Amino acid sequence: MSIPPFAAIITAAGSSSRFSANEKEHVKKEYLSIDGHTVLSRAVRPFFNVPGLSAIVITCPEGSEDETIVALEDLADISSIPFLIIPGGMTRKESVRAALEELRDLAVPFDYIAIHDGARPYVDEALIIRTLAAATITGGAVPALRVTDAVKKLGKDGLIAENVDRSSLITVQTPQIFRRNEIIDAYDKFPGLEADDDVTVFISAGYSCTVSRGSAENKKITFITDIPDAEKQAEEYIKARAEGRKSAAASKRMRELLQQGDRWDESGNRE
Repeated sequence: MSIPPFAAIITAAGSSSRFSANEKEHVKKEYLSIDGHTVLSRAVRPFFNVPGLSAIVITCPEGSEDETIVALEDLADISSIPFLIIPGGMTRKESVRAALEELRDLAVPFDYIAIHDGARPYVDEALIIRTLAAATITGGAVPALRVTDAVKKLGKDGLIAENVDRSSLITVQTPQIFRRNEIIDAYDKFPGLEADDDVTVFISAGYSCTVSRGSAENKKITFITDIPDAEKQAEEYIKARAEGRKSAAASKRMRELLQQGDRWDESGNRE
């Protein structure tokens, strides 16, 4: 079977509030590095190795477009397909909806849309391909793992109330992949639905979703302990960001002065 053309949405607009140890300044986990490459670039790069990728949209916090481009390393430069970086919303669902709007009328042919967490840097090409293959059968597919631990239900008193049969329980990952028109229609039908993932919206609209074999390695970066030396990286990142903002502000001020038509010496004083 040939791989159908598809677009990818990478969600990276979250605040990373659970991740950062700095209460005053948050550092997005997607911007930090693992073995020399940022979490975000690792999450995006495998999609470029899958034949059929036709477009990609990355969501980021409003005002963080420049930081996101830096975190993508060389991907934006080498891309030969539409490569969009857009501000996301207050929730993951709002961010996905904004990305779908960008893809809705994009003049590029593709049949499926893959939606992936920018904080999942261990995804690989094989997982993407088998999830895409599964989606061609039912219209939607998500990588999943069976629950192997014993599951219990707590009562209101905090005591174990009952055992839960785990035989039909799974945990789901991303990328979650859907037929283009069906996932757009699902989001149109349920704009106010609260959902933790896209399959919730998809099946709420009456569409069918199956599973593909997930990977234990395809974990999501959530806490600061998930990245080696993250605290040191975060401190260095905050310092570099502050210096960058200071330099940018100084450059902006100098351009404004030059545009006024006055002459200034090297120290920024009027001659």
